[in-house]
Amino acid sequence: MKKFTFLTLMIISWAISPMIFADGLETFANFPETGNTYEDGTFIGQDGSMWTYYQCRGDKLITNETPCLGKDRVPTAEIYSGTITGGCLTLNFDYMQAFSTNVNLEVYINSFLVTTVTTSGEQGIVKNTGDIFVNIPGDFTIRFIQADNLSGQVSIDNIAWVSGGAINPEPTNYPTNFVASAEGFSINLNWDDATGEQLPLAYLIFGSDNANIDPPEDGIPVEDDINLSDGWATVNVSYGIETYTFIGLPSSSTYYFKIFPYTNTGSDIDYKTDGTPPETSATIPDLVVINFEDFNDTTLGTWTQISVVGPDQFWYAEDYYGIEDSPCAKMSGYSGGSNENDDWLISPPMNFNSFTNESFSFYSAMNYTGPDLEVKISVDYDGGGAPYSATWNLLTVVLSQGGWQWTPSGNIDVSGFNGTEVYIAFQYTSNNQESATWEVDNILITGEGNAGINEFTGGFEYKIYPNPASENLNVNVAEGNYELKIHTISGKLVFVKSINNKTNTLNLSELDKGIYFV
Repeated sequence: MKKFTFLTLMIISWAISPMIFADGLETFANFPETGNTYEDGTFIGQDGSMWTYYQCRGDKLITNETPCLGKDRVPTAEIYSGTITGGCLTLNFDYMQAFSTNVNLEVYINSFLVTTVTTSGEQGIVKNTGDIFVNIPGDFTIRFIQADNLSGQVSIDNIAWVSGGAINPEPTNYPTNFVASAEGFSINLNWDDATGEQLPLAYLIFGSDNANIDPPEDGIPVEDDINLSDGWATVNVSYGIETYTFIGLPSSSTYYFKIFPYTNTGSDIDYKTDGTPPETSATIPDLVVINFEDFNDTTLGTWTQISVVGPDQFWYAEDYYGIEDSPCAKMSGYSGGSNENDDWLISPPMNFNSFTNESFSFYSAMNYTGPDLEVKISVDYDGGGAPYSATWNLLTVVLSQGGWQWTPSGNIDVSGFNGTEVYIAFQYTSNNQESATWEVDNILITGEGNAGINEFTGGFEYKIYPNPASENLNVNVAEGNYELKIHTISGKLVFVKSINNKTNTLNLSELDKGIYFV
């Protein structure tokens, strides 16, 4: 009888304490934050590694010390371990939606996305992931990061993992339907995941300006090098994602790609290289920048604001909150309450007769409730003031859905509009009941053809050649004093020079190869 009782108690103990059998456990006992402010820092985890956190608070507890990752923080809220030995076979943890916004948290082992946990209106409810099958042998790291700016505050605790991870053979098959397509200064890669008895852990993609691409070697991991503009790039993409985009590529350039599925990591990495690896290519067209505005000089730049209704609120350049915390254009009809507004942000005149296949893109962010921003184009606006004196065509664009989420518009085809003075405008409206806040950044209008950049902004003309340039760049301007600035495609200022001659030659040899805006 005693023996029977002892065995029964052991079975009950097993049932109510499953985590005691895990090989690794992190309860964040050394996490130092206890308050309601978002902080950055480090601490030594129970696994012995150095954990690092960004924009986490410590007052939304699951059990004792608990990091809570913030929403829409700069930098993005995350927490990750140092190197842990012994491999990871399975992983589970507790998580809790801390406030009203739903959870959307990504979990990585090494650089591989192993799961995304979500909630739906479950504030204050502690959930457990259940066992996540990882199967990564050797050294590994654990990383939790908010998926996007709309991801709600989330507390995580009691991370448990089982050590191990089998060494798998190489993947059975290659992925299929591997396709590259150029879009503006970017190339999008898409494929269908490999199938078969042995599925890949991830894919290694090689990109090159040379069609001859050698395969990788087993046992030698390849780190990411995502800058394809210099002629060579490598990127690892987790199984299940099926897409990747290379950005900032020079016009009139052709790039070639091969994709290799693999299993395992570190010195055990096993690439599939037999047979014929999938390959594809794409060419960036002969693109010319007709207009680019990032508002980084904290003015509206070449764009003009016109307030039709509501003179006390108007478009202006915000010093921060733009892409990568840079300046942006902003409009809100709220001032002590919602107000009626009709405000326009209008481009300079653009000569579309000099180009073909014109395309337009931008980023938008929005918060609060109110009418959607409208984006319009006109070929008969006189540039002199009242926009309603002209005919405006509504463009179909992708807009931010709220929560200050910066959202790309996609490439908008405006090639159906011709003329020597074409205008694009953002129209903001609000009323006495509701007034959203809208922000716009990184406006880009491109076309094909013409060797150089000709821009007409209120009568000012300049020409830049050759384009592309390898070392020296010639700039022709009218007589006068000017300041020339060169930005990267992400808006970072990398070159400034005062010019006052009609013809100026600039040495740009110290700049990396890539796309720049003047």
